[in-house]
Amino acid sequence: MAKVALLIGVSEYEPELNPLPAAVKDIEALQRILKDSGMGGFDDVKALLNPDRQTMESEIETLFSGRAKDDLVLLFFSGHGIKDDGGKLYFATPITRKNSKGELIRSTSVPANFVQEIMNNSRAKRQVIILDCCFSGAFDPALQAKDDGLVDLQTQLGSEGRVVLTSSSSTQYSFEQQGSDLSIYTRYLVEGIETGAGDRDEDGFVSVLELHEYAVSKVQETAPNMTPKIIVLKDKGFEIVLSKARVTDPKLRYRKATSRYANVGTIRPAESGCSEYTEAAVRLDL
Repeated sequence: MAKVALLIGVSEYEPELNPLPAAVKDIEALQRILKDSGMGGFDDVKALLNPDRQTMESEIETLFSGRAKDDLVLLFFSGHGIKDDGGKLYFATPITRKNSKGELIRSTSVPANFVQEIMNNSRAKRQVIILDCCFSGAFDPALQAKDDGLVDLQTQLGSEGRVVLTSSSSTQYSFEQQGSDLSIYTRYLVEGIETGAGDRDEDGFVSVLELHEYAVSKVQETAPNMTPKIIVLKDKGFEIVLSKARVTDPKLRYRKATSRYANVGTIRPAESGCSEYTEAAVRLDL
């Protein structure tokens, strides 16, 4: 069983699109935690910065091709997502632009249906796609009505074991946060793994669902108008584990320890001056 990831960040664009300097930092941060054996433990994590369309499509196809059934394949994209007049989603590249009528020149971007076709043809049954971009919510079947019914998105996503995480709905912008090098959503995905706070059931691992729920709670504290989404088919894929939970904050570690022992009834009233807090720490050799 292999764990592989492709992280695509596009920060440089034609004048028609705003530059996104956080995209490069997003890639660097995710690559670091996914490669770390104490956290993500991925076998291969490739970063792709500001690629042209052909390179982006080639690397996506390589990512999903030749995989075994039990492999975990992760695709991450940080950049601009653009919808054409028919509601179809495209991933912008550094040369993405519009014509004189303001219409998207499709040949300058990567269509989402290309990505979906590649994923559908892959033997890997555990697939995770994270889109930190505006309009990424176009993957959501519930948004079909807003797309005039021209895109059967549920069919495109129709594969059990595949999970799509998006930073915002199709009508929202994925904000870059002032004072932070990372985009808001990616910042909290990284934080959830790196601090262990994303391990909500405290089993020592961070699942896709747990990480998303943590990121959502933090994003909406910072930017209430952003509504990250998680999309699955038949509720399959929630249990996919992305990483181990490494707890680096001693206070958080103590809280987790006391909570865990309280839940199983192993914390006893203090005797001979030893507090419950200290006893829990001793049990974990803290």
